[in-house]
Amino acid sequence: MPSVKSFETDMRRARRKKRAKRNIKNFSFILAVLIIAGLIYLSRDAWLNFFDGILERHSDSAVQNDGALAGGNYPIDISKKTHTGIGKVAGSWTLFADTSFYVYDSSGNLKYTEQAPYSNPIVAESEKRTLVYDQGGYNFMLAGQRDKIYSKKVTDQILLGAVGDDGSVAIVTANEKYLAYLTVYDKGGSEIYHWADGSMITAVALKPNGKGCLVSSSYARGGTFQSVVTELSFSSTEIVMKTAALETLGFCAAYTPNGCCLLGRDRFYRLNSEGSIEMNFGYDYELLNYYVGKSLAALVFEGAGGSGGMLSIISFSGEEVKNVPISGTVKDVYCADKAIYILTDTSVEAYGSGGDLLATAPLGTVYREFSVIDDEIFLLGYRSVEKIEFSI
Repeated sequence: MPSVKSFETDMRRARRKKRAKRNIKNFSFILAVLIIAGLIYLSRDAWLNFFDGILERHSDSAVQNDGALAGGNYPIDISKKTHTGIGKVAGSWTLFADTSFYVYDSSGNLKYTEQAPYSNPIVAESEKRTLVYDQGGYNFMLAGQRDKIYSKKVTDQILLGAVGDDGSVAIVTANEKYLAYLTVYDKGGSEIYHWADGSMITAVALKPNGKGCLVSSSYARGGTFQSVVTELSFSSTEIVMKTAALETLGFCAAYTPNGCCLLGRDRFYRLNSEGSIEMNFGYDYELLNYYVGKSLAALVFEGAGGSGGMLSIISFSGEEVKNVPISGTVKDVYCADKAIYILTDTSVEAYGSGGDLLATAPLGTVYREFSVIDDEIFLLGYRSVEKIEFSI
């Protein structure tokens, strides 16, 4: 029988042999790495050109705009204005400041101005028309790029308004009989449709052809908000479509190519033409900003831990939501046909529908809002309006 001492001797011998093999293996590996590195270095002229510019192509895949401010009539001074907002209409950019509405061309020339002495002015826009209404008041006006089309005074307090691509206008009011009452005007200002709702109307979207609209009505039940989207036709008293209750407080409804959508406080719904749910997207973080375009929606959320933000791109034809981290504080967002534009406290950025960065421009000043027209961006600051060239 082997003794304990001989067993320990054998174990020490085995450990020494194992350690020697490991050292030889490590030495061989290091030697192989050195040989390969030497061969790569000696043959560098044959392969180095293959990688030339790869990093540059990656970093330069997005157009780098210089962010240089335009001269001429810019900057446009608004330092004596208190309440300001920027928009666009038919290729011109607009400014609402205090009690006046202004329309400027690209060069910063004033095309026309209109007084709108409203206590709480709200601006809604479409491709060719701008609606300005006094929320909580009784007045509204419709303007184009060269003049005021008409103005009206209603008998009940205005809750919200919307303007369509054809110039039709929807005004929602409240009175003693109805919690919300919808009146629709054609492009000339004549009343063409009325509809009463027992719930609060929180969003209206006019159909592009001007023949109908979507209405989102919200109410509280069981401690939560619910919304119903109804589609109306201006040529019929029958309801075209009505959804089941949707679990959110809706505040933006819009037509999509194959139906409609509802953006709510904590959830986004995409619906087909019959009102059935095609997409139900719940938010993980606080919604800070949004824009609903014709083919997609862009939602901006507060970043995890309060740092930066997250851009969620929702296509009206696909199921997947594209999430893009955004550095800096997001000030404004806009969806055009070819890109999604983001204004942060340090830059302007443009993204494709797949979330890829298309173009960027640094900014030396913090701006509040912006308006995008073709390859020009108009920036609303606290003391002035500036312009930069921005190509994609």
